Amino acid sequence: MNLNSKKHFGNLIYIVTILFFLFIIFFPAIYVLTYAVGGKIKISGELINALSVSFSVAFIVTIVNLIFGVALAWVFVKSKSKYKIWLDNLIDLPLIVPTAALGLSVYLFWGEFWNLEKGFLMIILLHVIFTLPYMVRSVAASMEQINDTYNEAATTLGATAFTLFRTIDFPLFKDGVITGAVLTFTRSLSETGATMMVASLATITAPVLVVNLKNSGDVPQAAIASIILILSALIILFAAKFLTRKKHFNFNIIYPKFEKSISNLASARNFVLTLFFLFIILIPTFYIIFYNFANFSPVFNAQILQSFVTSFGIALSVTIVGLIFAIPMAYFIARSKNEKLASLFENMHDAVLLVPTSALGFSLAMFWGKLEFNELLILALSHLSFTFPLLVKPITTAIRNVDFSFEESALCLGASKQKVLTSILFPLILPAIIAGSIMAFMRSLSETGATLAVSHDIKTVSVLIVDLVKNEQRAEAGFLCFVLFLIAFIFLIALKKTKKKM
Repeated sequence: MNLNSKKHFGNLIYIVTILFFLFIIFFPAIYVLTYAVGGKIKISGELINALSVSFSVAFIVTIVNLIFGVALAWVFVKSKSKYKIWLDNLIDLPLIVPTAALGLSVYLFWGEFWNLEKGFLMIILLHVIFTLPYMVRSVAASMEQINDTYNEAATTLGATAFTLFRTIDFPLFKDGVITGAVLTFTRSLSETGATMMVASLATITAPVLVVNLKNSGDVPQAAIASIILILSALIILFAAKFLTRKKHFNFNIIYPKFEKSISNLASARNFVLTLFFLFIILIPTFYIIFYNFANFSPVFNAQILQSFVTSFGIALSVTIVGLIFAIPMAYFIARSKNEKLASLFENMHDAVLLVPTSALGFSLAMFWGKLEFNELLILALSHLSFTFPLLVKPITTAIRNVDFSFEESALCLGASKQKVLTSILFPLILPAIIAGSIMAFMRSLSETGATLAVSHDIKTVSVLIVDLVKNEQRAEAGFLCFVLFLIAFIFLIALKKTKKKM
């Protein structure tokens, strides 16, 4: 193959990848927006109430995570404790555990153990658990990029710990705070399956209502709810992009006495953070394990086995197919000479990532339903949509972190483009590929909202858990959650080992 042929072949790969993203991932995900074109939109009182609950929960959860998540990230980054590695491992667990299992665990802990009624407060407690890792990880990643010499210089001039945090560190890691807040808000706004387990009839959230409306045949109201959720996610994304571009915030005013008194409260702060992490995050997350010790009810029947086969089959398939297109897409975004075009596609991936999955699932059902595709295929395509950005983002970051001079040097020495990619770049980004694959696989395995919005007859293991809880078969549901919890723990260990290589 001559040089021109290789160049044309490379361009063909990019074209196919872009077409795949546009017509398999992006346009189907927002297809429901076309329902609003020329249509008469009428919002019911039920939908207004559900939207009110969803946005209220998301707002409160974001505030809680800003207070405790930023503080936990600060302690995590600055701590020299030997127990830091335990916090590092435990903080990610709610991110990996399937939300159906997490929802049941939270319900059993607060509902049965503490007799807390289903409703608004329990939804908040649940959402704080699975959104907190987004805040902590986003903020910690930004904090770790701060040069310690800034703090050392300020300390020698008499600055207190709180003054350092407010005037030096916060302006430098504010982008991580904004990212964490956006992910927290949109992830809370998206959750469906776990919310079903802790919501009451008076506190139905919008994603849950989308599923209920679709199942009852009220397509117009389901479409309107999906449109509002999708537009909300897009507005939040654009707002976040604007705030991250605003580099100047005035934090120069110092209040010595007040800030010194705040700095002296470090022990009290650590005590409160410990209580919060133990009793709000850790114990409710692990409670399903203790519940199984007391109510061990192993169940293996045809339906359960079929649900596991379906879940793992879909998760594996969408991860493999996603990787085939995610790697060239990530390379295109990271290495494209047209920065505006690369930025556009990166923002489009972020938009798909932030779209509530029940709304995304409903949009996909409308899009692919017109083509009368097989239900299993539509379900797989829906899972491919929300897992694809999880593959692209870490690989894009990894490619950007590889100095392009490595590739240029190899090309100058006569290596082919293919040889450079396979022998130099691929080994360097392999940990990111593995990490993205684990996240995509577990995200598919745990998804409930999009599955319920798309499928009528096919039961994934997460959907089956929701059905078992509805039928008051908690012991059987608890056993399935326990199995998923063990699987998630294994994947978490694999993810941690992968990150160490990155």
